[in-house]
Amino acid sequence: MTTTSPKPSLFAALCLMGALLAPAITAQKPAKPVPDKEVAEKVSQLTKIAKDKKFTEDARGIEVIDLLMMKHEKGLIDKDRAMVVKTLGAVLNKYKVRPPDNIRLYNAAAEALGRHGEEGAKALKKAYENKNRFKAKPQWVPMRERLLRNIGRAKDEDNVKFLTDEARRNPEAALQAAAGDALGFFSESDQKVRKEIVSELLITFGALSERASQGGTSIDGQNAKDRLAAISGKWVATLKKLTKQDFDTFREWQTWYQKNKNNKW
Repeated sequence: MTTTSPKPSLFAALCLMGALLAPAITAQKPAKPVPDKEVAEKVSQLTKIAKDKKFTEDARGIEVIDLLMMKHEKGLIDKDRAMVVKTLGAVLNKYKVRPPDNIRLYNAAAEALGRHGEEGAKALKKAYENKNRFKAKPQWVPMRERLLRNIGRAKDEDNVKFLTDEARRNPEAALQAAAGDALGFFSESDQKVRKEIVSELLITFGALSERASQGGTSIDGQNAKDRLAAISGKWVATLKKLTKQDFDTFREWQTWYQKNKNNKW
């Protein structure tokens, strides 16, 4: 008499399969993010360098900022990122002010903050608006240009109006140009935002072009020509980014805009 082995039950088979798969499932569970000890060390170093009243370690401070930028690009946990932004903001907004011919550390901090979105933009804008630190005088214009550009780089749409106002109304031509340049970073924004920027820039572009076209030796006309020469290159580059069009003169931009302002861009 032959005997047959009992068939394994479905329940037993499933249990066996579960036991075999369990280690694999456990292995796939992502590790909990942990703070980067090197970030904390570098933040501490940067704070010490920024506090140095003799500015002797600024070159090393720039190296530290470069390393923190690389860490940010690779990815930081929220706690580390907030610590980095706070420290970079302090470089700009606290401690003894460096002279305007020794601003390399400020430039590096501004470039880094421009890559930290809304929080980075807040620190940059605070520095720009604090005229007690970076005074509205010619020697601070290059620094203030960099702040504006990086406010734009942060791509926080809450700053579109601020940048547009600076572009249209700042009495310093270089800062008007820088603000217009900064607005080019919003090329991927919704068309409503882009159309608003284009409309605002074209109003001032047109007013300056009209004044610059005056004949004779009008002082106002010459001033308008000088201002157009200072801003038009960066403004036109921004208009091209925002519209995906390729014009160079105000007349060409005006004609295109009047035909297409209600169309989808």
